[in-house]
Amino acid sequence: MRKFILYFLLALLFAAVATSSYGFLNGKKAQSFAAQVSRIQESHDLVPQIERIEASFRDNGKKEISQIRDESKQFSDQLEEISRQAEAAKKEIASLYASKKTGETKKLVEEYYAKIALEAADLKGIVGYMNQIIEAAAVFGEMKENASLEELKSLIADAKEKGNAVETGSLPSNLQASAQGLKDSMNAFLAKMEDMAMLKLENASELDASYEIFSQKEDEFFGSAKKYIDEMENLGIIENKINSEIEKLSRIKFSLR
Repeated sequence: MRKFILYFLLALLFAAVATSSYGFLNGKKAQSFAAQVSRIQESHDLVPQIERIEASFRDNGKKEISQIRDESKQFSDQLEEISRQAEAAKKEIASLYASKKTGETKKLVEEYYAKIALEAADLKGIVGYMNQIIEAAAVFGEMKENASLEELKSLIADAKEKGNAVETGSLPSNLQASAQGLKDSMNAFLAKMEDMAMLKLENASELDASYEIFSQKEDEFFGSAKKYIDEMENLGIIENKINSEIEKLSRIKFSLR
């Protein structure tokens, strides 16, 4: 009987030690996971970069077209890099070991970087389309009052070529219709300009009407694009939630999960 009691007590002691070791080991794993996620976040601090680009887009109405033109090229490169980094960070997070305690946080961080990549891709599509339109419309600023007829024809032909090459496929799907409308109206206006230069247009009112439609479609697209950007998910909220979860995990010393 005494031996049975002794064995029973030893078994309880072993179970207690095993449970304690398991709990402290899980605590260490949670802390290690939190530290690794923090390092990845520090290496890929991307949301502030996206927010600066969004803020700049909202201020386009206050800028000269030349400034918008230069910034759109710069932003396109930046957004490409942001998207690349977001995908890399997502893969790094996916490779981390996660226990039951850290599994939901890992999933949240993976979704966070996936959303950054998607948002950067959407913005790059908008910026890229803007740049194409600006390049095609730049002809208007290059026309001089004393330009010869041949010079005007050459400028218009160049603008038509660029206008026809404008692509809308990289834009978010719900902006593609208004983008196509803007492209079509710009090309129609350029065609009227060409007719005028070729003396095929008898009434200048047709050119004015075509320009009015182009201007209207331009306002519609940029209004829709601004609205789309304004309604993008606030990734800073998700980031704050992740930081809160990481802070909690970093303080765990004992866990049975």
